[in-house]
Amino acid sequence: MAARTFWLKIVPLAKQQSFFNSNLLTWLCGNVEDVSRSQNISNWSVFFGIGVWRIWFWRNKFVFNKTSMDPMALLVDVSLRAEEMSRIHNHCLVTRRLKIDKWIRWHPPDWPWCTLHTDGAHKANGISTAGGLIRDYSGRWLTGFGLMLGSCSVTMAELRGIYQGLILAWNFGIRWLHVETDSLCATQMLANQVVTTNEYASLIFSIKEYLQRKDWQVSISHVYREANSAADFMANLAWSLPLGLMVYPSPLLGVSSILLYDSYGVASPRSVVF
Repeated sequence: MAARTFWLKIVPLAKQQSFFNSNLLTWLCGNVEDVSRSQNISNWSVFFGIGVWRIWFWRNKFVFNKTSMDPMALLVDVSLRAEEMSRIHNHCLVTRRLKIDKWIRWHPPDWPWCTLHTDGAHKANGISTAGGLIRDYSGRWLTGFGLMLGSCSVTMAELRGIYQGLILAWNFGIRWLHVETDSLCATQMLANQVVTTNEYASLIFSIKEYLQRKDWQVSISHVYREANSAADFMANLAWSLPLGLMVYPSPLLGVSSILLYDSYGVASPRSVVF
């Protein structure tokens, strides 16, 4: 009860239902990836990680020493530690030591594989879109799509993009497919063998049904956003669409330049933790 009281004091009311009813993997992924501001917390992912650690610490104190936990004292403790951790992590000396620049680019698949790139986009008003495209081993555009979803979470948008892309690939007759997305949370949920019972359960089940179909080979992997620029363009293009799906048999003007850069092997720098 003390742990629940702690979270109730800090998790916004609008997020409490999903926060307290998600399965373990979704709960961890969703909160660790969420760096947005929550009330007075500047970096939720840092606060969440330290909060989980300190609750576990006090749980052990209670089990072995019968020492009770005060939720308000815990809130102060976690807030101070999270603030200190953020300052240390962002300090110039630490940043120089822990981060390196890597050059990220798109890599074409080997013949006879094709690549499905998907992405989701989300605005502060709660509206989400998804988009994607399929290319063959030479980088040639085969088909693409944009999907206006309306009100849903960014994770739902990422999953819907993967699902719609799989349907498109299957109907196109592709039987050797790499799926690439920059959503680490989505890839981890799909890799999880535990049955989910949250808002994503039915969609994850539908995606896995496609992945397990006979007569085709499918792999799903996480890539950096810099290697997924074309899908990011398609997802943002969907903001101009009415509710529903739009399929593009040929590339639009804006995405053509991205495809050209990808085919030439143009790379973009990214600072990554070393």
